[in-house]
Amino acid sequence: MIEYFTAPGSVPFSIALLVMLGLLLFEVAALLIGFGANDVIDDFVISNIDLPEEPWGGSPDMSTGIEGGGAPEGGSAFGRLLAWLYIGKLPILMVLAIFLTIFGVTGLVAQSLLRQSFGLAVPGIIAAPAVFFATLPLVRWCCGGLARILPREESSAISTATFVGRTATVIGGDARQDLPAQARLTDRFGTTHYVLVEPEDHDQVLANGTLVLLVRQINGRFSAIPNPNAALADNDH
Repeated sequence: MIEYFTAPGSVPFSIALLVMLGLLLFEVAALLIGFGANDVIDDFVISNIDLPEEPWGGSPDMSTGIEGGGAPEGGSAFGRLLAWLYIGKLPILMVLAIFLTIFGVTGLVAQSLLRQSFGLAVPGIIAAPAVFFATLPLVRWCCGGLARILPREESSAISTATFVGRTATVIGGDARQDLPAQARLTDRFGTTHYVLVEPEDHDQVLANGTLVLLVRQINGRFSAIPNPNAALADNDH
């Protein structure tokens, strides 16, 4: 059985499946300790990659409910590729797990069929890019189906620019300049997000449990100050 995964040409696909299992274990561990891994990763990516304002759209396919292939306006080329894979509607770790699973299984099956039919397989350095591009449409199809089934609030990847001016609670230890801590906030839709915060003032420390006001966003982090107005606390609940 091990020879099946380590055979020539199969290693890239076996590694993909191992990474997928690692992501699964990471997600389970994060859930057990209460760490919002999906939220932190989604918020970081959305704040650092120029995604289009609207996802790839067009008229939905009435047989599947999946959106069509109309190209969105705005965003970088990489951002449009991510939007094409429904990042922004599904958590990034979920999309990555789907891709790794499809990529790994497709590659292993294809190489196995080649060995049975012709007695040899395609070298991994050639097979991996070919399978990568060949499986992208299937990955999109699967992600589109999940995006239609899952409640919209399952994906927390909204514009993090909207978090500025909201309050958050520091939950990941004390936050210092250049040593950010995790904080929890609730957006206007009632969805919980986890972001990294550090104090606006260099000499300030935001202790664990402190209610803070997010004042700026820089490189995926938020500068924060202690909440100056008790009335603002309502938007974190």
